[in-house]
Amino acid sequence: MNAHINHNCSNASNYQRKIEISKSKPDWKEIKLEAKELAEDIRKTQFRKKYFSTALRKLKAIKTTIENWLINRKRNSQGREDFLPLYFIWTSTRACNFRCTYCCDHRGSKYPDLPNKGVLSKEDAIRLFQVMRTRTPSVYYAGGEPLLRADLNIIANEASRLGYFPQTLNTNGSLLHNRLKDPAWSNFLSNLDVIVVSLDSLDLQTLGDLYVYNRPENIIRNILALNELKDEYRFKLMINCVIRPGEIQDANDVLDFANENGITFTGVPENSSSNISEGLLDDTNYQDFIKKLLNRHREGYKFAGSYRFNERLYTARPLVCRNTLKPHIDFDGRLFWPCKASKNVSPLMIPVLQFSHIDEIWNYGKKIINPDNFHGQGCNQCGGQCNWAQNYSTDCYTYGLKHPSAALKDMKNYAAK
Repeated sequence: MNAHINHNCSNASNYQRKIEISKSKPDWKEIKLEAKELAEDIRKTQFRKKYFSTALRKLKAIKTTIENWLINRKRNSQGREDFLPLYFIWTSTRACNFRCTYCCDHRGSKYPDLPNKGVLSKEDAIRLFQVMRTRTPSVYYAGGEPLLRADLNIIANEASRLGYFPQTLNTNGSLLHNRLKDPAWSNFLSNLDVIVVSLDSLDLQTLGDLYVYNRPENIIRNILALNELKDEYRFKLMINCVIRPGEIQDANDVLDFANENGITFTGVPENSSSNISEGLLDDTNYQDFIKKLLNRHREGYKFAGSYRFNERLYTARPLVCRNTLKPHIDFDGRLFWPCKASKNVSPLMIPVLQFSHIDEIWNYGKKIINPDNFHGQGCNQCGGQCNWAQNYSTDCYTYGLKHPSAALKDMKNYAAK
């Protein structure tokens, strides 16, 4: 069940004072003050991680990761590509309170335009997590906007009990202050290991227009509040920036903001359907941005993924994509097999709740669409050259099957504190 929160409501707290968008540039003094006040309010509600339970959760996930890696390494040597998952991406809801101009569900539609009827109940979502945990160590909460689910805190708590690590939340950031101050969500931060917040510009007018959202200053404030809390509550905070053609200065500003505040930066070139947006790679400003980012990576600033991963992602190097490493599960509990973004071959929609183990799902899917040699431009292949970070994570993992030290470096870089 989804909670459609009115994000324009105000409790008259100091940190919820509206900053006029007409100012365009944030009032940094005021936003930082409000962020500190918000962080203090969140401390009154949120429980901290318990060392023993968190360590046990990590050990369970590491055990699954190692078991899968050994099986996947053997399959890779046999020329098989039906790899067991590194994590799964769950579209927890299609609902969203933004209407981002670049929004895409990997199949050419905008999430707010898609029906949400049939979204999994809390009970079915927990059952889904039980089935996926038979082989999957980690979960990535996506949307729509995941925080629109009123039961996400309960599901995340169950995911911790099942031994998922890391639990990663990808959010537009606009509802964090509401959720984290709610006593019913008091365990939420203790269950999360990575929080990824979208931020594509520091110009308030640009953000408001880009997201079709009239309080963009809330996002920046909420990020700064999380930054106050990340060490204390032991989660990794990331800023995700979509790098748009003709708007490279926005990406530069966000990169500087993340680096200056010690926040992990993860960016992605804007994609059109399953390909990088036209003209971006040829933009000299984008080429300069890549050089700046990679230099900072070498200097030790915080970035998601290894240098090799980032260099390949931002320059759109040809990749080895293995989608069964990161299966997408839709809002209704159906898994896209073998690839959600496939253009030439329509993905098979597998109802996860009709199975009890991932091995059964993989065997069923492989009989209908064999994932071996699926990535490519042939008529029986996916037909895409996706430039999303998740695709390059499978590229790095596959490289790591033959080069274990590289695999360890990437996983260590991404892992939470």
